[in-house]
Amino acid sequence: MKITVRSHRRATFALLPILACAPLACSGGSDAAGQDPARPPAVGDPVEVVARDGISLAPTYIKGNLGTARAAAAVESVASLLGARTSRFELASSVRDGAVHDRYTQFRNARIVLGGELVVHSRNGVIYAANGDGLGDLPAPAEAAIAISAPAAISAAVSIYAPEQYAAAGAKTELAYRRAANGKELLLVHTITVTGAQTDGTPIVDTVLVDAVSGSIVDRIPTIHTARNRELHDLKNKTSLPGATVRIEGQEPTSDSVVNTNYDRLGTTYDAYKELFGRDSLDDAGGKLISSVHYSTNYNNAYWNGRQMVYGDGDGRTFSNLANSLDVTAHELTHGVTSKTSNLTYSGESGGLNEAMSDIFGNVVEYYGAGKVVSDDTWKVGEDVYTPSTAGDALRYLNDPAKDKRSLDYYPDYSSGVDVHYSSGIANLAFYLLSQGGTHPRGKTDVKVTGIGIEKAAQVFYRANTTIFTSSTSFANAKTWTEQAAKELGYTDDEVTSVRNAWLAVGVGTE
Repeated sequence: MKITVRSHRRATFALLPILACAPLACSGGSDAAGQDPARPPAVGDPVEVVARDGISLAPTYIKGNLGTARAAAAVESVASLLGARTSRFELASSVRDGAVHDRYTQFRNARIVLGGELVVHSRNGVIYAANGDGLGDLPAPAEAAIAISAPAAISAAVSIYAPEQYAAAGAKTELAYRRAANGKELLLVHTITVTGAQTDGTPIVDTVLVDAVSGSIVDRIPTIHTARNRELHDLKNKTSLPGATVRIEGQEPTSDSVVNTNYDRLGTTYDAYKELFGRDSLDDAGGKLISSVHYSTNYNNAYWNGRQMVYGDGDGRTFSNLANSLDVTAHELTHGVTSKTSNLTYSGESGGLNEAMSDIFGNVVEYYGAGKVVSDDTWKVGEDVYTPSTAGDALRYLNDPAKDKRSLDYYPDYSSGVDVHYSSGIANLAFYLLSQGGTHPRGKTDVKVTGIGIEKAAQVFYRANTTIFTSSTSFANAKTWTEQAAKELGYTDDEVTSVRNAWLAVGVGTE
Protein backbone atom coordinates (compact mmCIF):
# COMPACT_ATOMS: atom_id res chain seq x y z
CA MET A 1 0.00 0.00 0.00
CA LYS A 2 1.37 3.38 -0.96
CA ILE A 3 0.57 6.62 0.78
CA THR A 4 0.39 9.68 -1.40
CA VAL A 5 -0.66 13.27 -1.21
CA ARG A 6 -4.22 13.93 -2.25
CA SER A 7 -4.39 16.34 -5.16
CA HIS A 8 -7.52 18.47 -4.96
CA ARG A 9 -9.17 19.12 -8.31
CA ARG A 10 -9.12 22.77 -9.27
CA ALA A 11 -10.65 24.48 -12.24
CA THR A 12 -8.89 27.01 -14.43
CA PHE A 13 -11.23 29.85 -13.59
CA ALA A 14 -9.96 33.07 -12.01
CA LEU A 15 -10.12 33.35 -8.25
CA LEU A 16 -12.78 35.60 -6.83
CA PRO A 17 -11.60 38.20 -4.32
CA ILE A 18 -12.09 37.88 -0.57
CA LEU A 19 -15.72 38.48 0.29
CA ALA A 20 -16.30 41.84 1.90
CA CYS A 21 -19.78 42.99 0.90
CA ALA A 22 -22.74 43.43 3.22
CA PRO A 23 -25.42 40.75 3.09
CA LEU A 24 -28.60 41.34 1.14
CA ALA A 25 -31.81 41.78 3.10
CA CYS A 26 -33.76 38.56 3.33
CA SER A 27 -36.86 37.20 4.91
CA GLY A 28 -37.36 34.22 7.18
CA GLY A 29 -39.08 32.50 4.29
CA SER A 30 -40.98 29.25 4.07
CA ASP A 31 -40.19 26.20 2.01
CA ALA A 32 -43.83 26.13 0.94
CA ALA A 33 -43.47 29.33 -1.04
CA GLY A 34 -41.72 29.54 -4.38
CA GLN A 35 -41.31 31.72 -7.39
CA ASP A 36 -42.56 30.68 -10.79
CA PRO A 37 -39.54 28.82 -12.20
CA ALA A 38 -40.56 29.79 -15.74
CA ARG A 39 -39.71 33.46 -15.28
CA PRO A 40 -36.50 35.10 -14.08
CA PRO A 41 -36.86 36.91 -10.78
CA ALA A 42 -37.42 40.63 -11.10
CA VAL A 43 -35.48 43.42 -9.48
CA GLY A 44 -37.18 44.17 -6.18
CA ASP A 45 -38.43 40.62 -5.61
CA PRO A 46 -37.88 39.67 -1.95
CA VAL A 47 -35.02 37.30 -1.23
CA GLU A 48 -36.45 34.18 0.34
CA VAL A 49 -34.57 31.95 2.75
CA VAL A 50 -35.85 28.49 1.89
CA ALA A 51 -33.71 26.51 4.35
CA ARG A 52 -31.23 27.08 7.14
CA ASP A 53 -28.47 25.01 8.66
CA GLY A 54 -29.82 23.18 11.70
CA ILE A 55 -26.85 24.14 13.89
CA SER A 56 -25.44 27.49 12.78
CA LEU A 57 -28.82 28.71 11.42
CA ALA A 58 -26.98 30.17 8.42
CA PRO A 59 -29.11 30.04 5.25
CA THR A 60 -28.41 27.02 3.05
CA TYR A 61 -30.85 27.77 0.21
CA ILE A 62 -32.01 31.20 -0.97
CA LYS A 63 -34.15 32.44 -3.87
CA GLY A 64 -34.77 35.82 -5.45
CA ASN A 65 -33.12 38.27 -7.83
CA LEU A 66 -29.54 37.75 -6.72
CA GLY A 67 -27.64 39.56 -9.46
CA THR A 68 -25.91 38.84 -12.73
CA ALA A 69 -24.61 35.33 -13.30
CA ARG A 70 -20.83 34.94 -12.93
CA ALA A 71 -20.37 38.55 -11.92
CA ALA A 72 -17.83 38.56 -9.09
CA ALA A 73 -19.77 41.10 -7.05
CA ALA A 74 -22.97 39.05 -7.37
CA VAL A 75 -21.25 35.85 -6.27
CA GLU A 76 -19.73 37.73 -3.33
CA SER A 77 -23.17 38.98 -2.33
CA VAL A 78 -24.70 35.51 -2.65
CA ALA A 79 -21.93 33.95 -0.56
CA SER A 80 -22.29 36.70 2.03
CA LEU A 81 -26.01 36.07 2.24
CA LEU A 82 -25.24 32.41 2.96
CA GLY A 83 -22.99 33.53 5.80
CA ALA A 84 -19.61 33.15 4.06
CA ARG A 85 -17.98 36.57 4.32
CA THR A 86 -14.41 35.49 5.03
CA SER A 87 -14.05 32.92 2.26
CA ARG A 88 -13.20 33.02 -1.38
CA PHE A 89 -14.61 30.77 -4.09
CA GLU A 90 -13.33 29.17 -7.27
CA LEU A 91 -15.67 28.16 -10.08
CA ALA A 92 -15.21 24.39 -10.37
CA SER A 93 -17.87 23.13 -12.78
CA SER A 94 -21.09 24.02 -14.54
CA VAL A 95 -24.23 22.16 -15.60
CA ARG A 96 -26.70 23.46 -18.18
CA ASP A 97 -30.21 22.09 -18.50
CA GLY A 98 -32.20 25.14 -19.60
CA ALA A 99 -30.88 26.91 -16.53
CA VAL A 100 -27.21 27.19 -15.57
CA HIS A 101 -25.89 25.69 -12.32
CA ASP A 102 -22.39 26.90 -11.43
CA ARG A 103 -20.60 25.03 -8.66
CA TYR A 104 -17.95 26.92 -6.65
CA THR A 105 -15.39 25.50 -4.22
CA GLN A 106 -14.87 27.29 -0.90
CA PHE A 107 -11.49 28.34 0.51
CA ARG A 108 -10.60 29.69 3.96
CA ASN A 109 -7.14 31.03 4.75
CA ALA A 110 -6.07 29.89 1.25
CA ARG A 111 -7.01 26.27 2.09
CA ILE A 112 -9.81 24.29 0.49
CA VAL A 113 -12.86 23.62 2.68
CA LEU A 114 -13.75 19.98 2.06
CA GLY A 115 -17.50 19.81 1.46
CA GLY A 116 -17.75 23.60 1.29
CA GLU A 117 -19.52 24.30 -1.98
CA LEU A 118 -21.67 27.11 -3.30
CA VAL A 119 -24.06 26.29 -6.14
CA VAL A 120 -25.39 29.30 -8.04
CA HIS A 121 -28.46 28.83 -10.25
CA SER A 122 -29.19 31.28 -13.06
CA ARG A 123 -31.54 31.69 -15.99
CA ASN A 124 -31.21 34.20 -18.81
CA GLY A 125 -28.16 35.64 -17.09
CA VAL A 126 -29.95 36.30 -13.77
CA ILE A 127 -29.16 34.39 -10.57
CA TYR A 128 -32.48 33.12 -9.20
CA ALA A 129 -31.27 30.80 -6.41
CA ALA A 130 -28.19 29.60 -4.57
CA ASN A 131 -27.40 26.91 -2.06
CA GLY A 132 -24.52 25.44 -0.10
CA ASP A 133 -23.68 23.26 2.89
CA GLY A 134 -21.92 24.70 5.91
CA LEU A 135 -20.63 27.83 4.20
CA GLY A 136 -21.03 30.10 7.21
CA ASP A 137 -18.09 31.80 8.89
CA LEU A 138 -17.40 29.09 11.44
CA PRO A 139 -14.35 29.42 13.72
CA ALA A 140 -11.27 28.01 11.96
CA PRO A 141 -7.80 27.44 13.43
CA ALA A 142 -4.88 29.12 11.73
CA GLU A 143 -1.87 27.10 10.62
CA ALA A 144 0.00 28.35 13.68
CA ALA A 145 -2.17 25.95 15.69
CA ILE A 146 -0.76 22.86 13.96
CA ALA A 147 0.59 20.42 16.54
CA ILE A 148 0.72 17.25 14.42
CA SER A 149 3.48 16.92 11.85
CA ALA A 150 2.96 15.35 8.44
CA PRO A 151 4.86 12.14 9.39
CA ALA A 152 2.80 11.81 12.57
CA ALA A 153 -0.39 12.28 10.55
CA ILE A 154 0.69 9.53 8.13
CA SER A 155 1.38 7.19 11.04
CA ALA A 156 -2.07 7.93 12.47
CA ALA A 157 -3.68 7.33 9.08
CA VAL A 158 -2.11 3.94 8.44
CA SER A 159 -2.74 2.77 12.01
CA ILE A 160 -6.41 2.16 11.17
CA TYR A 161 -5.51 -0.54 8.62
CA ALA A 162 -4.41 -4.10 9.14
CA PRO A 163 -0.61 -4.35 8.69
CA GLU A 164 -0.88 -6.54 5.59
CA GLN A 165 -2.98 -3.91 3.80
CA TYR A 166 -0.27 -1.28 3.40
CA ALA A 167 3.45 -0.64 3.10
CA ALA A 168 4.13 2.84 4.39
CA ALA A 169 6.19 5.05 2.12
CA GLY A 170 7.51 8.55 2.57
CA ALA A 171 4.83 11.05 1.68
CA LYS A 172 3.74 14.60 2.24
CA THR A 173 0.27 15.64 3.24
CA GLU A 174 -1.95 18.48 2.11
CA LEU A 175 -3.73 20.72 4.59
CA ALA A 176 -7.43 21.48 4.26
CA TYR A 177 -10.41 22.48 6.37
CA ARG A 178 -13.33 20.20 7.19
CA ARG A 179 -16.46 20.99 9.17
CA ALA A 180 -16.42 19.30 12.57
CA ALA A 181 -19.01 16.65 13.42
CA ASN A 182 -20.66 19.04 15.86
CA GLY A 183 -21.21 21.48 12.99
CA LYS A 184 -19.92 24.41 15.04
CA GLU A 185 -16.36 24.83 13.77
CA LEU A 186 -13.90 24.02 11.02
CA LEU A 187 -11.08 21.58 11.69
CA LEU A 188 -7.66 21.95 10.10
CA VAL A 189 -6.81 18.51 8.73
CA HIS A 190 -4.07 16.63 6.95
CA THR A 191 -5.50 14.82 3.91
CA ILE A 192 -3.70 11.56 3.17
CA THR A 193 -4.50 9.16 0.33
CA VAL A 194 -3.91 5.55 1.34
CA THR A 195 -3.85 2.84 -1.33
CA GLY A 196 -3.64 -0.92 -1.04
CA ALA A 197 -5.98 -3.92 -1.12
CA GLN A 198 -8.55 -5.58 1.07
CA THR A 199 -8.17 -9.25 1.88
CA ASP A 200 -10.61 -10.23 -0.91
CA GLY A 201 -8.59 -8.28 -3.48
CA THR A 202 -10.78 -5.18 -3.68
CA PRO A 203 -8.49 -2.16 -4.10
CA ILE A 204 -8.27 0.44 -1.35
CA VAL A 205 -8.04 4.10 -2.33
CA ASP A 206 -9.07 6.02 0.78
CA THR A 207 -8.70 9.64 1.78
CA VAL A 208 -7.95 9.73 5.51
CA LEU A 209 -8.39 13.03 7.34
CA VAL A 210 -6.22 13.55 10.41
CA ASP A 211 -6.82 16.53 12.72
CA ALA A 212 -3.68 18.66 12.48
CA VAL A 213 -4.23 19.99 16.01
CA SER A 214 -5.26 16.89 17.99
CA GLY A 215 -4.03 14.02 15.79
CA SER A 216 -7.38 12.23 15.86
CA ILE A 217 -8.87 10.54 12.79
CA VAL A 218 -11.62 12.82 11.48
CA ASP A 219 -12.82 10.62 8.63
CA ARG A 220 -11.90 7.83 6.26
CA ILE A 221 -13.42 8.40 2.83
CA PRO A 222 -13.32 5.52 0.32
CA THR A 223 -13.07 6.44 -3.35
CA ILE A 224 -13.56 2.86 -4.54
CA HIS A 225 -17.34 2.46 -4.63
CA THR A 226 -18.43 -1.17 -4.46
CA ALA A 227 -21.91 -2.58 -5.18
CA ARG A 228 -21.96 -5.03 -4.57
CA ASN A 229 -18.57 5.16 -26.62
CA ARG A 230 -18.06 1.23 -24.76
CA GLU A 231 -14.79 -0.57 -24.17
CA LEU A 232 -14.52 -4.07 -22.68
CA HIS A 233 -11.41 -5.66 -21.18
CA ASP A 234 -10.77 -9.24 -20.09
CA LEU A 235 -8.62 -9.59 -16.97
CA LYS A 236 -8.46 -13.38 -17.31
CA ASN A 237 -8.80 -13.72 -13.53
CA LYS A 238 -5.91 -11.35 -12.87
CA THR A 239 -6.12 -7.98 -11.12
CA SER A 240 -3.88 -5.58 -13.09
CA LEU A 241 -6.31 -3.14 -14.70
CA PRO A 242 -7.63 -2.74 -17.27
CA GLY A 243 -6.61 -6.02 -18.97
CA ALA A 244 -6.61 -6.88 -22.66
CA THR A 245 -9.09 -4.98 -24.82
CA VAL A 246 -11.56 -7.52 -26.25
CA ARG A 247 -14.45 -5.46 -27.64
CA ILE A 248 -14.96 -1.79 -28.46
CA GLU A 249 -17.89 0.22 -29.74
CA GLY A 250 -19.33 -1.18 -32.96
CA GLN A 251 -17.39 -4.44 -33.00
CA GLU A 252 -19.07 -7.80 -33.46
CA PRO A 253 -19.73 -10.02 -30.42
CA THR A 254 -16.89 -12.14 -29.09
CA SER A 255 -16.97 -15.78 -28.05
CA ASP A 256 -17.21 -14.71 -24.38
CA SER A 257 -20.86 -14.36 -23.36
CA VAL A 258 -19.95 -12.32 -20.26
CA VAL A 259 -18.17 -9.73 -22.41
CA ASN A 260 -21.12 -9.53 -24.78
CA THR A 261 -23.71 -9.31 -22.01
CA ASN A 262 -21.85 -6.52 -20.22
CA TYR A 263 -21.41 -4.69 -23.52
CA ASP A 264 -25.19 -4.74 -23.88
CA ARG A 265 -25.68 -3.68 -20.24
CA LEU A 266 -23.45 -0.64 -20.84
CA GLY A 267 -25.50 0.21 -23.92
CA THR A 268 -28.80 -0.01 -22.06
CA THR A 269 -27.46 2.19 -19.25
CA TYR A 270 -26.24 4.79 -21.74
CA ASP A 271 -29.58 4.73 -23.58
CA ALA A 272 -31.58 5.10 -20.36
CA TYR A 273 -29.59 8.15 -19.20
CA LYS A 274 -29.82 9.65 -22.68
CA GLU A 275 -33.56 9.11 -23.19
CA LEU A 276 -34.77 9.77 -19.65
CA PHE A 277 -32.46 12.64 -18.67
CA GLY A 278 -30.81 13.85 -21.87
CA ARG A 279 -27.41 12.88 -20.44
CA ASP A 280 -24.63 11.94 -22.86
CA SER A 281 -22.63 9.37 -20.86
CA LEU A 282 -21.13 9.81 -17.38
CA ASP A 283 -19.61 13.22 -18.06
CA ASP A 284 -22.49 14.42 -20.27
CA ALA A 285 -19.92 14.77 -23.05
CA GLY A 286 -19.88 11.31 -24.60
CA GLY A 287 -17.17 9.89 -22.32
CA LYS A 288 -16.09 6.31 -22.90
CA LEU A 289 -17.72 3.59 -20.78
CA ILE A 290 -15.00 1.14 -19.74
CA SER A 291 -15.50 -2.28 -18.12
CA SER A 292 -13.07 -4.98 -17.07
CA VAL A 293 -14.58 -8.44 -16.53
CA HIS A 294 -13.23 -11.67 -14.98
CA TYR A 295 -11.49 -9.81 -12.14
CA SER A 296 -9.47 -12.09 -9.82
CA THR A 297 -10.79 -15.56 -8.95
CA ASN A 298 -14.26 -16.17 -7.47
CA TYR A 299 -14.44 -12.45 -6.67
CA ASN A 300 -17.83 -11.62 -5.11
CA ASN A 301 -18.08 -7.95 -5.96
CA ALA A 302 -18.09 -5.21 -8.56
CA TYR A 303 -16.69 -1.72 -8.15
CA TRP A 304 -16.21 1.70 -9.71
CA ASN A 305 -12.65 3.01 -9.27
CA GLY A 306 -13.20 6.55 -10.53
CA ARG A 307 -12.41 5.67 -14.13
CA GLN A 308 -14.08 2.37 -14.99
CA MET A 309 -16.22 -0.55 -13.86
CA VAL A 310 -14.67 -3.80 -12.62
CA TYR A 311 -16.58 -7.07 -12.19
CA GLY A 312 -15.83 -10.36 -10.49
CA ASP A 313 -17.12 -13.72 -11.68
CA GLY A 314 -18.58 -14.55 -8.27
CA ASP A 315 -18.07 -17.85 -6.50
CA GLY A 316 -21.37 -19.35 -7.67
CA ARG A 317 -22.78 -19.35 -4.12
CA THR A 318 -22.93 -15.74 -2.90
CA PHE A 319 -22.92 -14.30 -6.42
CA SER A 320 -22.91 -15.44 -9.98
CA ASN A 321 -21.05 -13.29 -12.52
CA LEU A 322 -21.78 -9.66 -11.58
CA ALA A 323 -21.07 -8.35 -15.10
CA ASN A 324 -24.32 -9.96 -16.25
CA SER A 325 -26.51 -7.75 -14.04
CA LEU A 326 -28.07 -4.63 -15.51
CA ASP A 327 -28.79 -2.87 -12.22
CA VAL A 328 -25.29 -3.64 -10.91
CA THR A 329 -23.79 -2.15 -14.09
CA ALA A 330 -26.01 0.94 -13.88
CA HIS A 331 -25.27 1.21 -10.14
CA GLU A 332 -21.53 1.42 -10.80
CA LEU A 333 -21.94 3.85 -13.71
CA THR A 334 -24.10 6.08 -11.53
CA HIS A 335 -21.19 6.43 -9.11
CA GLY A 336 -19.46 7.99 -12.11
CA VAL A 337 -22.35 10.38 -12.74
CA THR A 338 -22.37 11.39 -9.07
CA SER A 339 -18.60 11.96 -9.07
CA LYS A 340 -18.99 14.26 -12.09
CA THR A 341 -21.79 16.29 -10.48
CA SER A 342 -22.59 16.49 -6.75
CA ASN A 343 -19.53 14.37 -5.85
CA LEU A 344 -21.24 13.25 -2.64
CA THR A 345 -18.54 12.36 -0.10
CA TYR A 346 -18.56 8.60 0.44
CA SER A 347 -18.96 8.64 4.21
CA GLY A 348 -21.58 9.74 6.73
CA GLU A 349 -24.98 10.91 5.52
CA SER A 350 -23.63 12.09 2.15
CA GLY A 351 -22.17 8.61 1.66
CA GLY A 352 -25.56 7.02 2.28
CA LEU A 353 -27.04 9.39 -0.29
CA ASN A 354 -24.24 8.53 -2.74
CA GLU A 355 -25.02 4.82 -2.45
CA ALA A 356 -28.74 5.54 -2.68
CA MET A 357 -28.27 7.45 -5.94
CA SER A 358 -26.59 4.37 -7.39
CA ASP A 359 -29.25 1.98 -6.06
CA ILE A 360 -32.05 4.23 -7.29
CA PHE A 361 -30.73 4.87 -10.79
CA GLY A 362 -29.50 1.32 -11.13
CA ASN A 363 -33.10 0.25 -10.71
CA VAL A 364 -34.47 3.07 -12.86
CA VAL A 365 -32.23 1.75 -15.65
CA GLU A 366 -33.53 -1.77 -14.98
CA TYR A 367 -37.09 -0.41 -15.32
CA TYR A 368 -36.07 1.20 -18.62
CA GLY A 369 -34.43 -2.02 -19.85
CA ALA A 370 -37.59 -3.99 -19.06
CA GLY A 371 -39.54 -1.86 -21.52
CA LYS A 372 -40.51 0.74 -18.92
CA VAL A 373 -42.47 -1.79 -16.93
CA VAL A 374 -42.53 -1.69 -13.12
CA SER A 375 -42.35 -5.13 -11.50
CA ASP A 376 -41.33 -6.58 -8.15
CA ASP A 377 -37.75 -6.81 -9.48
CA THR A 378 -37.71 -3.05 -10.11
CA TRP A 379 -37.23 -2.55 -6.36
CA LYS A 380 -34.57 -5.24 -5.85
CA VAL A 381 -30.82 -4.69 -6.15
CA GLY A 382 -28.75 -7.44 -7.78
CA GLU A 383 -31.53 -10.01 -7.63
CA ASP A 384 -30.33 -11.69 -10.85
CA VAL A 385 -26.83 -12.44 -9.54
CA TYR A 386 -27.20 -12.64 -5.73
CA THR A 387 -27.31 -16.14 -4.15
CA PRO A 388 -28.16 -17.87 -7.45
CA SER A 389 -29.48 -20.97 -5.69
CA THR A 390 -32.07 -18.94 -3.73
CA ALA A 391 -34.98 -17.67 -5.82
CA GLY A 392 -36.57 -14.29 -5.22
CA ASP A 393 -34.05 -12.71 -2.87
CA ALA A 394 -31.79 -9.72 -3.46
CA LEU A 395 -28.83 -7.81 -2.09
CA ARG A 396 -31.04 -4.83 -1.09
CA TYR A 397 -34.71 -3.84 -1.37
CA LEU A 398 -35.78 -0.27 -2.15
CA ASN A 399 -39.41 -0.87 -1.17
CA ASP A 400 -38.55 -2.50 2.19
CA PRO A 401 -34.88 -1.80 3.02
CA ALA A 402 -34.94 -3.58 6.40
CA LYS A 403 -35.86 -6.83 4.66
CA ASP A 404 -32.13 -7.54 4.25
CA LYS A 405 -31.83 -7.30 8.08
CA ARG A 406 -29.09 -4.66 7.79
CA SER A 407 -30.33 -1.59 5.92
CA LEU A 408 -32.01 1.37 7.63
CA ASP A 409 -35.49 2.52 6.67
CA TYR A 410 -36.01 5.30 9.25
CA TYR A 411 -33.76 8.31 9.76
CA PRO A 412 -34.03 8.45 13.60
CA ASP A 413 -32.28 5.04 13.60
CA TYR A 414 -29.26 6.55 11.84
CA SER A 415 -26.02 7.07 13.76
CA SER A 416 -22.54 8.11 12.74
CA GLY A 417 -20.52 5.23 11.40
CA VAL A 418 -23.36 3.27 9.78
CA ASP A 419 -22.07 1.67 6.57
CA VAL A 420 -23.17 3.70 3.54
CA HIS A 421 -24.64 0.62 1.87
CA TYR A 422 -27.08 0.33 4.78
CA SER A 423 -27.87 4.00 5.44
CA SER A 424 -28.77 4.23 1.73
CA GLY A 425 -32.04 2.52 2.64
CA ILE A 426 -33.44 5.79 4.03
CA ALA A 427 -33.32 7.58 0.65
CA ASN A 428 -34.11 4.36 -1.24
CA LEU A 429 -37.41 4.02 0.61
CA ALA A 430 -38.21 7.72 0.16
CA PHE A 431 -37.74 7.27 -3.59
CA TYR A 432 -39.92 4.15 -3.68
CA LEU A 433 -42.75 5.88 -1.78
CA LEU A 434 -42.51 8.94 -4.03
CA SER A 435 -42.73 6.67 -7.07
CA GLN A 436 -45.42 4.24 -5.99
CA GLY A 437 -47.12 5.85 -3.03
CA GLY A 438 -48.16 4.26 0.24
CA THR A 439 -46.92 4.30 3.83
CA HIS A 440 -43.85 3.08 5.65
CA PRO A 441 -43.71 -0.72 5.11
CA ARG A 442 -43.07 -1.37 8.82
CA GLY A 443 -45.36 1.30 10.21
CA LYS A 444 -42.63 3.51 11.68
CA THR A 445 -44.61 6.58 10.59
CA ASP A 446 -48.21 7.06 9.54
CA VAL A 447 -47.49 9.55 6.72
CA LYS A 448 -49.33 8.59 3.55
CA VAL A 449 -47.56 9.39 0.28
CA THR A 450 -49.31 9.82 -3.06
CA GLY A 451 -47.09 8.31 -5.76
CA ILE A 452 -46.10 10.37 -8.80
CA GLY A 453 -44.66 7.52 -10.88
CA ILE A 454 -41.12 6.23 -11.25
CA GLU A 455 -40.09 8.53 -14.11
CA LYS A 456 -41.27 11.72 -12.42
CA ALA A 457 -39.61 10.64 -9.18
CA ALA A 458 -36.41 9.87 -11.08
CA GLN A 459 -36.41 13.34 -12.65
CA VAL A 460 -36.61 14.89 -9.17
CA PHE A 461 -33.70 12.89 -7.77
CA TYR A 462 -31.63 13.29 -10.94
CA ARG A 463 -32.04 17.08 -10.97
CA ALA A 464 -31.25 17.33 -7.28
CA ASN A 465 -28.14 15.15 -7.56
CA THR A 466 -26.75 16.83 -10.67
CA THR A 467 -27.61 20.49 -10.05
CA ILE A 468 -28.26 21.11 -6.33
CA PHE A 469 -26.65 18.54 -4.04
CA THR A 470 -23.16 19.34 -2.79
CA SER A 471 -20.51 16.90 -1.60
CA SER A 472 -21.61 17.19 2.04
CA THR A 473 -25.39 17.05 1.56
CA SER A 474 -27.26 15.59 4.53
CA PHE A 475 -30.57 13.72 4.52
CA ALA A 476 -32.33 16.85 5.80
CA ASN A 477 -30.91 18.94 2.98
CA ALA A 478 -31.77 16.21 0.49
CA LYS A 479 -35.40 16.59 1.55
CA THR A 480 -35.39 20.36 1.01
CA TRP A 481 -33.44 20.21 -2.21
CA THR A 482 -35.50 17.46 -3.84
CA GLU A 483 -38.55 19.62 -3.09
CA GLN A 484 -36.82 22.54 -4.81
CA ALA A 485 -35.93 20.28 -7.74
CA ALA A 486 -39.61 19.35 -8.12
CA LYS A 487 -40.57 23.04 -8.10
CA GLU A 488 -37.95 23.85 -10.72
CA LEU A 489 -39.28 21.02 -12.87
CA GLY A 490 -42.67 22.72 -12.80
CA TYR A 491 -44.38 19.98 -10.80
CA THR A 492 -47.77 20.71 -9.25
CA ASP A 493 -48.19 21.67 -5.60
CA ASP A 494 -49.58 18.19 -4.91
CA GLU A 495 -46.53 16.57 -6.48
CA VAL A 496 -44.16 18.76 -4.44
CA THR A 497 -46.13 17.73 -1.36
CA SER A 498 -45.53 14.09 -2.32
CA VAL A 499 -41.78 14.76 -2.36
CA ARG A 500 -42.01 16.28 1.12
CA ASN A 501 -44.18 13.45 2.43
CA ALA A 502 -41.87 10.76 1.05
CA TRP A 503 -39.08 12.07 3.27
CA LEU A 504 -41.39 12.60 6.25
CA ALA A 505 -42.49 8.97 5.90
CA VAL A 506 -38.90 7.82 6.50
CA GLY A 507 -38.42 10.18 9.44
CA VAL A 508 -36.54 12.99 7.71
CA GLY A 509 -37.84 16.44 8.70
CA THR A 510 -41.02 17.57 10.40
CA GLU A 511 -44.37 18.86 9.16
